[in-house]
Amino acid sequence: MPTPSPRPVLLMTRSLDLGGSERQVAEVAMSLDQRQFRPSVACFDGRGVRADDLRRAGIPVIEFTVRSFGSPRTAALAWQFMSWVRRQGVALVHPFDVPTVLFGVPLARLARAPIVLSSQRGDRRLFSRGAQRALGATDRLAHGIVVNSNYIRRVLETEFRVPAARIHTCLNGLDTTIFHPGDRARPAGGGLVVGIVAALRSEKSIETLIEAFARLGDRSHTLVIVGDGPCKEPLQALARRLGVLERTTFTAAAVDVTSWYRRIDVFVLPSINESFSNSLMEAMACGCAVLASNVGGNPELVVHGDNGLIFEPGDAAGLAVELEAVLGNAALRHRLAAAATRTIEDGYTRERSAQRFGELYGRMLS
Repeated sequence: MPTPSPRPVLLMTRSLDLGGSERQVAEVAMSLDQRQFRPSVACFDGRGVRADDLRRAGIPVIEFTVRSFGSPRTAALAWQFMSWVRRQGVALVHPFDVPTVLFGVPLARLARAPIVLSSQRGDRRLFSRGAQRALGATDRLAHGIVVNSNYIRRVLETEFRVPAARIHTCLNGLDTTIFHPGDRARPAGGGLVVGIVAALRSEKSIETLIEAFARLGDRSHTLVIVGDGPCKEPLQALARRLGVLERTTFTAAAVDVTSWYRRIDVFVLPSINESFSNSLMEAMACGCAVLASNVGGNPELVVHGDNGLIFEPGDAAGLAVELEAVLGNAALRHRLAAAATRTIEDGYTRERSAQRFGELYGRMLS
């Protein structure tokens, strides 16, 4: 009996540089079982580190240079996209972020791709009303919507009336050959490092972390904030006003972010809105003790007192109490960090993630 040929599948993301969805697309494409699937990745901008990773792995990257949905040129790109899907005999199209969902879902249906999936990887309520309506239209066009947390599943079901049977949960995964504790040796004496790796946007509520850090009694500890974004200058001003700027390092995100995670003893994610945080997973994998706000998918990943600590969003005083506890107790800190790393190794590797996506694709195509 002949072996079935791998089915062509197309994953989509707006760009292929740094970013959570970008990395997840690349990880899934590179980890799918190529005996079953022949993956390609389409994007609007084919530059960046994820594009380089994909090309080295032999995964085709196809660029459709959409810059604005209102541009007349986009109509020609839409035709090119549909022609490519038909010509390649693509069996399944799966965009991962909002711009490619809005572009790819209706066009893939027009191109008569057998299976077209959508994605919702963040809280849809944060988008404009116009974007929510457009995404609602793609919900009806797609054969299913893939989410990365049970929190987002609940939001779609309760706030946007999406039938539960149309929603599929596929959790994020990490390459644990890259994200692991490595050498976390510390010189004897001195304070510890509290830190975060995140886009500096309002929903991350990094001011809560700075305010909590300023409340700590031990002034030997330092704070590291890795990332960039519109809130950087106000956060620097807050650190200066609270008298902790001299003990705070602000630095842009780097491609090799693992070196920063391995310098951080206690990682804090104080978001007021979060789906399923890649940076929280990365910190856990790299051996940080983690503290996370009680929002979104955070409590799905962090079990209070087991593999990390949970605090209420916006509660700087409560966060300061939790920080004092974990900074002042080496045994607790090391136990939480070890359990956090096991959590990722046991359930959130890129192989486990690709397996979940592969099982979903296989069910849909059958």
